[in-house]
Amino acid sequence: MWTVLSVAEAVSDNFMNIFYAIVVIIILYLIARIIITHEKEKTRLKGADLRLKAKKMEMLEKERYVKTLKDASMVLKDDEKTTLDELERDKAILSRRSLALMTEIEERMQRLERGADSAKLLKTLRDIKEAEKELFGK
Repeated sequence: MWTVLSVAEAVSDNFMNIFYAIVVIIILYLIARIIITHEKEKTRLKGADLRLKAKKMEMLEKERYVKTLKDASMVLKDDEKTTLDELERDKAILSRRSLALMTEIEERMQRLERGADSAKLLKTLRDIKEAEKELFGK
């Protein structure tokens, strides 16, 4: 019992010192958390910057590849260029035909929908007129 009482007296005598020590430890912990968070943010920014640079490099590589292909097409023989031009024209014609067919299909679908709506409305109108005749006898 004597030791518990002496410990209680020691704690009460040094309460302010213990309190200040706990406050200092909490403050140091918070400062450490802030520093760690700040370092993580710096790392994330550096990572994002590196990814951006990698994307730029990839785009530059693609541009160089396309330029190389264009330069290579200048070396083609005349008959090869003619064949490629014919294919390009055929592709353009097919694209225009496909677009025209898609437009025609869309227009016909809209016409069909409007016709169906009109038929439904006419039927509803006839039904209403018949119900009026039955109800009012005209």
